[in-house]
Amino acid sequence: MTITAAPPARKNQTFAFRAEGADGRPKSGTAVASTREAAIAKLAANPEYTSILAVRQTGTTVVGKKSRPKARAMIAASRQLALYLEVGYDERAAITEILDDGEIGDVVLAYGLSEVLKDMSSDGVKMHVAMAKHPYIFPDLMTRTLAAGDAGGFVADAANQVANDLESEDEQRAKVKKALTYPMVVLALSSAIFIFLMMYVVPKFGAMYKDLSHGKAQLPVLTQMVMAVSAQMAWAVPLLAVLSVIGTIWYRRNSKETKVREFVDPLKLKLPVFGKLFRDIALTKFCRIMASLAMHHVHITDALAITAGSVGNVVMENAILKARDGKLKGQSIMEPLREEPLFPKMLLKFLALGEDTGKTAKSLQSVGKLYERDVEHTTNNMEAYVQPIFLIGIAGMVLIIALAIYLPYFSLGDVVSPY
Repeated sequence: MTITAAPPARKNQTFAFRAEGADGRPKSGTAVASTREAAIAKLAANPEYTSILAVRQTGTTVVGKKSRPKARAMIAASRQLALYLEVGYDERAAITEILDDGEIGDVVLAYGLSEVLKDMSSDGVKMHVAMAKHPYIFPDLMTRTLAAGDAGGFVADAANQVANDLESEDEQRAKVKKALTYPMVVLALSSAIFIFLMMYVVPKFGAMYKDLSHGKAQLPVLTQMVMAVSAQMAWAVPLLAVLSVIGTIWYRRNSKETKVREFVDPLKLKLPVFGKLFRDIALTKFCRIMASLAMHHVHITDALAITAGSVGNVVMENAILKARDGKLKGQSIMEPLREEPLFPKMLLKFLALGEDTGKTAKSLQSVGKLYERDVEHTTNNMEAYVQPIFLIGIAGMVLIIALAIYLPYFSLGDVVSPY
């Protein structure tokens, strides 16, 4: 008699579904079953649904906690979300539609949206709350703006604002990358030439001087320093290359951590050329987001809290939160902002004018356009600003090596031994 072991029970899985309700309106949510077919049968047996439109498995992709989606995919999904919300879909149905389109093109974003949909369906949390659980997938700008839209009843407009802001940021990044392409190529080639000269040419001259003087010559200080550096480059260059790669990967994974931002963000503002660009970008975000929130009559304290987390710089964020704390105590927001040098006097004047006249949105929109134009001007002329810095650096490296090699020729009598 042959005994056949029973097949193991299949583990239950979560499926997102979209269906037509008994009232004729679209419904969305999640169902737990062992297979997709079982999920469809379970939903079909539910009298609340007259037709099952779509069923798919969710949350099956393994994505790292700090993985990030592609910018293009995030912008496309934001546009879709805004469109679905504008035409009357609820938040769950909108996300379900985005996932069912199958054109996200990004595993990380698809996973994030699936997790958001799962939390909204099973725990009943709101969309922006579910998104805030994944800060590396959904940026603060997105979650906080959607939170304001939810509080003020303008979620569709908030989603549109998010899409516009993300698109603007992506365009700025693209312009900066394009402007820096040529200078970075020049810098890379120059660095390679510098390393070659230091590792292969300088040692040969050092050996030649040593042979000519039988090791008794007193070489110029600069030559000695260059030769000392050259002697260490055989191990220093590979080490620096490895550390650079590790440092870049580590920073990408931890750039949103509070301690990292508190160290890096102040340094960004002090960089030549880029410091002004970072400041103007943060000011543009401040004006745009505050104006949008004021236009939809979000309370000033809530608007400041949302804007603080969206400007992208911890220095400005702390100043805005300080102004919010003052407002909660019945004070004006102007004094704390005046103490922070990041806020120009012109911006503060427009902000004060808006606060006094009740036209904060219009005032901030006007001054925000000025900073947006400054950002545009800086990015368009980035190559002209950066190239001289790189050229000076390259010229300095070449000059140092040339002097180190040729200075001993001016004292050949001391270098060449007659014996």
